[in-house]
Amino acid sequence: MQKPIDFSNLFLDMNAFFASVEQQVQPAFRRRPVCVAPYTGDTGCCIAKSYEAKDCGVRTGVSVGEAKKLCPEILILESRPELYMFYHREIVKVLESFSPFVQVLSIDEFNIKLTGLDQNRLSASKMAYTIKKAIRERVGDYLFCSIGIGPSRWLAKVAGELKKPDGLVVLTLRELPALYRSMELTDLPGINIGMARILRYRRIKTPFDFYNQPLGNLSRWLGHPGRAWYYRLRGFEVDDFRSITKSIGHSHVLAPQYRNFTLGRRVLVKMTHKAGARLRAKKLAAGGVSVGINFLTGGFWQKNLSTDLLADSQSLVRIALSLYDTCPFKKPPLRIGVTLFNLKAMSGRQISLFSKIEKSFQLSEAMDKINGKFGQGTIYPAAMFDVVDAAPDRIPFGDPGRLRF
Repeated sequence: MQKPIDFSNLFLDMNAFFASVEQQVQPAFRRRPVCVAPYTGDTGCCIAKSYEAKDCGVRTGVSVGEAKKLCPEILILESRPELYMFYHREIVKVLESFSPFVQVLSIDEFNIKLTGLDQNRLSASKMAYTIKKAIRERVGDYLFCSIGIGPSRWLAKVAGELKKPDGLVVLTLRELPALYRSMELTDLPGINIGMARILRYRRIKTPFDFYNQPLGNLSRWLGHPGRAWYYRLRGFEVDDFRSITKSIGHSHVLAPQYRNFTLGRRVLVKMTHKAGARLRAKKLAAGGVSVGINFLTGGFWQKNLSTDLLADSQSLVRIALSLYDTCPFKKPPLRIGVTLFNLKAMSGRQISLFSKIEKSFQLSEAMDKINGKFGQGTIYPAAMFDVVDAAPDRIPFGDPGRLRF
């Protein structure tokens, strides 16, 4: 494992990205509390909020109704994934004009590997300030970002979290002990409340306690994750890999007009098509389909089916609907979910011996290309016509790093 070096990573996090984009394109909403939700009714969920809304106590994940109670003057805006993806691509263009070593981590998070003459405090900080200015000048004057500079991608992210919004923090290996003394366990990216409880059981009450634990203890108590944390806390690069996708799925709380068993079935068609497109984008095939329903009056039903490996939307939809139709409770659905599991890589895919499946796969790929070029929902099956507005994307579809054109 390569020894960590200061000033190796520049991590950039766009501040309140979805809400800021809305404030960028609608100047009347600037400096006002804004919440972005896929569904603007009271049962919708706030997936992003402006800093003005945060100051009112609105948190990501609260219901729209709760957000209105916390902040009566809040503006509830329906999410526009294609708009956010457009701004994402423009930001990527800016970053790639500074370095060929840009890593797109999500729609609003990016990392730049610093090399050579950039690996010092002065040059790295100058690049960070210049990037901030370029984003405001070339993408949007109301778009701000926090930047962290550190020995590893994870530590650069930790640094970036220390000063929001519009901050810049440089973190070196020598500063780690003092930093860890000043933080709570849950301030560390990757440590949730449950993990913090496990650590406290081992008398690890602060990040500094965590940092001071011997490798043997962490390996014995936590297994491989404990070993990874030992090196991560010391600035080694242990997160620079892609995790293996184990399942792909979508779940959605239905808007009131879709809360009947027939329209719920059609929404399931749309959700399965979306899951299938994600499956093919990752060059995977599924060996199983699961469908679950939460009912408006309470209760939950789920059924799974293992299958031959499939990646075409027509086959996936057929199986999902057959599972849905076996539900013995024809009550109004509140939430519907579909999950594709038993995933396998499609590298070196052989042409199917069954002509219908092969034709369906080629059709699915053709639809993926059209929707990828012109925007999701450009082309869709006729069965989705009266539910095309249902189950909108909460975040833009696909790997943001791949969708550049």
